[in-house]
Amino acid sequence: MTAQTVSLTRPVVPRPARALTGGGLAVLLLAYLPVNMTFGSVNLLEPAITADLGVGVSGGQLVLSAYTTAFAATLVVAGRLGDRFGRRRLLAAGVGAFGAASVLAALAPDLVVLVVLRAVLGAAAGLFTPQVLSTIQSTAPGRLRALGVTLFAAVSGIATVTGQLLAGAVAQAAGEHWGWRLVQVLTGALGAAALVALRTVPESRSTAPLALDLRGAALLGTGLLLVVVPLTLGTSAGGPAPVSVMLAAGAAVLAVFARSQRAAERRGELPVVPPSVLRTPAVRRGLVMTLLFFVGYGAFLYEFSALAQSAFGVDAWGTVLLLLGFGAAFVVTALVLPAVERRTGRWTTTGAAVGQAAVLLGLALAVDGTRDGAPAALQPLLVLLGVTQALMYGPVLRTVLSRTPTWAAGVAGGLFTTLQQLGLGLGVALLGGLFHAVATATAGGGGAGGGLSRGFAVAVTVQAVLALAFAFLAARIARAGEGIGDGVQARGLSGR
Repeated sequence: MTAQTVSLTRPVVPRPARALTGGGLAVLLLAYLPVNMTFGSVNLLEPAITADLGVGVSGGQLVLSAYTTAFAATLVVAGRLGDRFGRRRLLAAGVGAFGAASVLAALAPDLVVLVVLRAVLGAAAGLFTPQVLSTIQSTAPGRLRALGVTLFAAVSGIATVTGQLLAGAVAQAAGEHWGWRLVQVLTGALGAAALVALRTVPESRSTAPLALDLRGAALLGTGLLLVVVPLTLGTSAGGPAPVSVMLAAGAAVLAVFARSQRAAERRGELPVVPPSVLRTPAVRRGLVMTLLFFVGYGAFLYEFSALAQSAFGVDAWGTVLLLLGFGAAFVVTALVLPAVERRTGRWTTTGAAVGQAAVLLGLALAVDGTRDGAPAALQPLLVLLGVTQALMYGPVLRTVLSRTPTWAAGVAGGLFTTLQQLGLGLGVALLGGLFHAVATATAGGGGAGGGLSRGFAVAVTVQAVLALAFAFLAARIARAGEGIGDGVQARGLSGR
């Protein structure tokens, strides 16, 4: 294979034996549902998990980040495996492993076992998640393909909300010790249901002779782990010196990874992250926007759950009710997004990102003054936040997919979901750490609740800055007419 073979302008389009149907699409979305359900439920139940296992805040953050980091480290090579050996085959293996790991995580006796099982769970999710997007991209007819990507974006929000509802209801009924464990079992059961119906999904693979690039995959996974783990543990990893050493080692490994990818492509090979795919400005900017979006998204859910349960004095179910408007607004907006974009055009995402920054600053002001109870003023702001986030997420997903050739559908799905999960993990590690640091430093002035409110205000202000950076990149894409908004759906995620 030559470098010209991987040109974005002349892709090799695979021909699946049969096309994806509406029933097959439903099964794919059902298989994807537990991925974000797991994040949403454990995010909400993190205080219960830490209390049950007798660990501190850093232990709870590690439980969250073990899943997202292992997920991110697995995704890109999993997309390549699906491209080469068959996407439905990898989907079946990943969903089966996910269900088994969920049940085992429910039986974890201590933090170490739970973190290991959460990492296994993340790797299993990473194995099958790229196959969902790449199967839609490569086997669905034009109209169903566009609908599939729209529903994929909606299911991300539905899964998070469903995970929180399930977690809140089960925790309310079963109590602190059994609640979070039962949620793991129920989440795994959803994956098993999708596994039973998987025969409705057509098998597909890339017609390009894709090498696995195991060296590149190992470098990428190692680099991500060396960066995310010390950021999650902070000084509890043994002080600032070990953290700095691990971060420097991670940066060095990722630099070696980048050089290896360029060298492999110059030799006529197809590396795990082809630099030629990243040379398209809309794809490159879209991936950076994906990371910015999910850093803020993951951090917000983590911080708000901690704030509600510690400062507002509500339990897990009460936190779910506070976030219900936010989740419902995200889902509804994601479903009607195509109709919205027909009216607002290519500047939809830019406007939504600026709007999100304004809403986050409003939340910072509203919460910073709160000492007792959740103010009613938060609900309208949370609903607006859900709307703006849906208007940002869907178009970025379509930009990345529509500008990547169909032969590299697994690469596109892997890159997008890698940055999604990496962003969620970094959000919890970095902004979640900032939230707790400010809360601890300022707790003396207004009690624990006052410290948490101030920590939340500072963290979401940083998230507002991230939203403005997102808006800047979206404006550049819109100005160049590179894919967000106008005509994206008409170009149709066709890979052409």
